[in-house]
Amino acid sequence: MHGRWQGVHLAALAAGIGLASLMPLSSASAQYSFNPNNADENGPGIKYFGSAKDDQGALLPGVTMVIAHAYTLVTDEQGRYRGNIDEMYTIENTPVGCSKPGYEFVRVVKRPGPTNGTKQTIQADCVLHKIK
Repeated sequence: MHGRWQGVHLAALAAGIGLASLMPLSSASAQYSFNPNNADENGPGIKYFGSAKDDQGALLPGVTMVIAHAYTLVTDEQGRYRGNIDEMYTIENTPVGCSKPGYEFVRVVKRPGPTNGTKQTIQADCVLHKIK
């Protein structure tokens, strides 16, 4: 791993903080859609979701998403992730980073996601560049 998120990722793993088991999303898009049958829809917190891509637009599996320097989510085989994060981590005050061995950080784009009237969602998409 390269860059500033290496220490954050290692610290989060070492502390066992916020590791999440993620459910796969549709391969069609990173868009979130409410499904009341999913247990995590009724749980507390803000739903963070999104995708990780290389700078050519290809989805990347196994990318570590670090939210608020405390939660670690990993993209699935389709390059997508989602998880519930504590409600104090709003879009305005929460840094999001991403990393993957062999890649360097380009950017993360955050935006409010759709709402279902009860659950706040935040979409955070990552872009990485393959190191040659």
